[in-house]
Amino acid sequence: MLARPARLFGVALGVLAASAASAQPGPRVAVAKSSSPAATFCARPANGNQFRTLPDKDDLFVGDMLVSLPGGTFVSKNGAVTVKSLADFDARSATPVLETALSLSESKEFDLDLTLDRGSVSIANSKAEGSATARVRFWDQSWKIVLDSPGTRVALELYGRWPPGTRFKLAERNGDPDKLPAPVASLVLVVINGTASVEFGGVTVAMKAPPGPAELQWNSLTGVRPQPLKLEKTPAWADPDAAPTDEAKKFAAAVEKFRTARAADPAQAIETFLNSADANEQRIALVALGALDELDLLGKSLIAAKTLQEWDFGVIVLRHWLGRAKGQEQKYYQALTTIRGYTDGQARIILQLLFGFSAEDLMLPETYEVLIDYLVHEKPAIRNLAAWHLVRLVPQGKAIAYKPDGSREDAQKAYAAWKKLVPSGQLPPQKKE
Repeated sequence: MLARPARLFGVALGVLAASAASAQPGPRVAVAKSSSPAATFCARPANGNQFRTLPDKDDLFVGDMLVSLPGGTFVSKNGAVTVKSLADFDARSATPVLETALSLSESKEFDLDLTLDRGSVSIANSKAEGSATARVRFWDQSWKIVLDSPGTRVALELYGRWPPGTRFKLAERNGDPDKLPAPVASLVLVVINGTASVEFGGVTVAMKAPPGPAELQWNSLTGVRPQPLKLEKTPAWADPDAAPTDEAKKFAAAVEKFRTARAADPAQAIETFLNSADANEQRIALVALGALDELDLLGKSLIAAKTLQEWDFGVIVLRHWLGRAKGQEQKYYQALTTIRGYTDGQARIILQLLFGFSAEDLMLPETYEVLIDYLVHEKPAIRNLAAWHLVRLVPQGKAIAYKPDGSREDAQKAYAAWKKLVPSGQLPPQKKE
């Protein structure tokens, strides 16, 4: 699929990342220790712009952005709290979390001070006796969690996405960033074992593992529901005892294979997995590229795709990257225009296609006309995104041949076939029951 790149696991958006030379780093402060084998974690210092794979059971430092493979585990410096990146190989969660990323702070008040950037983690009291406390920060939130006794464990899952139909707006110089559209983030906290209390916004709620008041929900639009939801059993995505399917076992084995390969040679591991005939291995490589901000290489892997099926997961990874936080879309616009050479108009089209369409948009014939017209756009990325949308929105179009790496002549044939299936001024034919 791809030739081996000269550099991997650094930030491809170097012009956008903080320059290591612009800030003088202070002493590195270790606040936790990995208990996982080599290459489970990658870390990027707060004042740096490159990720590195961490060796076996390495120290974890204040401010580093830590990206974890499923199952990555570490213990706070005082041994009071154990954190584990959760695996959901069966996609049991309602949100399509792809990876877990977090950072740590030093604290005299809490046993653990963690900022969850995205993904799923469990936080457990690993003391011999007594309660343990953790502060968990995410978006504009700061929650205090008291794990009442040894073995008490909670799980958190954070995910962000752009609402379909959002219109891209370019940030103005010296403009108010709060006036820009933003992705919608949601977080779920579930008590898995024991009892815990959670404090947020001056409110403290008592919680208990199922059956009991075990779940809190928050989103960036409406805030947190102050009353915990009662659950009869632990949700499957957070349940450590949930039995994996055979497919999940295969995916878990592929992740472990990737970790082993990355420990030996990170660049070779990416190349091998991107070129693998195994769909799971390809997906792992694509997630790694998005997780470690390798957008340029992710884009090149999409351009090299042979089928829309290969394109599909790469687009999901890219949309996931855009939904991480406020301002991601601005970074991507800058990458498209300054690194990839797209014009302002082309970059706006790409972002709009990545945001997707609202239910109202999909009731307009013009939406399908524009998508079909994009099938013959001069830029392959725009052609391919349009085709990707069309086959998802109009299942009958799956029979129309389309090659993401095809020629303009191939695109013209697809355009003619789509025009016949969805004539101008008409909505797509109704799906047959």
